[in-house]
Amino acid sequence: MENETRKEIDLIDALRDLGIGIWNLIKKAVYGAGWVVRLIYQEKLIILPIVILGVCLGIFLNKEKVYRAEVELKFNCHDSYFYKNMIDPLYNQCKYRDINTIAADFGLDKKKAGEITNIQSFFYVDVLSDGTPDYIDYKGVFNSSDTMDIIMSDRLRLLVDCKDTSMFSKMEDMFLYFFSQNPQIVKENTLRRKQLDEKITATTNEIMMLDSLRKREYFIRKRDVQLSTDKMVLVEREMKLYHNEILSLENLKQQLVWERDVFENGVSFSSRFDANPHPINGKIKIGIIFGFIFLIFGVGIALIKVNRKNILAFLRKDL
Repeated sequence: MENETRKEIDLIDALRDLGIGIWNLIKKAVYGAGWVVRLIYQEKLIILPIVILGVCLGIFLNKEKVYRAEVELKFNCHDSYFYKNMIDPLYNQCKYRDINTIAADFGLDKKKAGEITNIQSFFYVDVLSDGTPDYIDYKGVFNSSDTMDIIMSDRLRLLVDCKDTSMFSKMEDMFLYFFSQNPQIVKENTLRRKQLDEKITATTNEIMMLDSLRKREYFIRKRDVQLSTDKMVLVEREMKLYHNEILSLENLKQQLVWERDVFENGVSFSSRFDANPHPINGKIKIGIIFGFIFLIFGVGIALIKVNRKNILAFLRKDL
């Protein structure tokens, strides 16, 4: 009993000490924030011009507006890793402004290629492997060791930034040109389309043959048998079997035609590249970011000014 009471007292003391520690930390944080505010007020003649300079610099450096569009890229040759490995180099080309390579990749002149500022692709993640995309891995947080989640193999999220919104109307053709430069994709897509055409032709011939047999069987049976009710029911039942088989082949043919024409170039886009009307580098947003960065820089200069005597004394002190 005495040991339990002592443990309870120790726990209460520990919680009290923790509460006191948190309260002291909050007071120090508030005091520190107040001290910084007081420093900014007292040294406003130094800090304010620096902040204004930062805001102006941010607005100047971002005088060209940049717009963004995203689409879903789907494919039926290879998997998402294959296409991502093709697209990823485009990011570095845009980042380091390798305009010549961008122009060559997309079949553009250098002026239009210079309008593209960023190209990225991201995986779709399927949670619980149910065949439905659950989220886009923008931050690269997918954990491959989690066997319940998988990367979807038939699609990617494509993100493009441009300074000129008119570029987005040409973006689909540009990417089709880009993929057409890969000989492996072209070769496999040509073979795929040839095989689909052969399947479509074979399915069409089989439909025609079954339809011909259905008509022939019906008229011969109708001519040769006495048209009693029971025998007519049997004939109609056989005709229905033909009809169901023909219908099944028609559905198969439509699916084959859809696969051939929708993925004519091996890839398809979920929608057009419609840009968000609001630029991603709005002047107010960039001005605030640069202003905050220069505010920190200004506070640093003010700290040096306030503590200049101590700093000089430290620098002059013998080692």
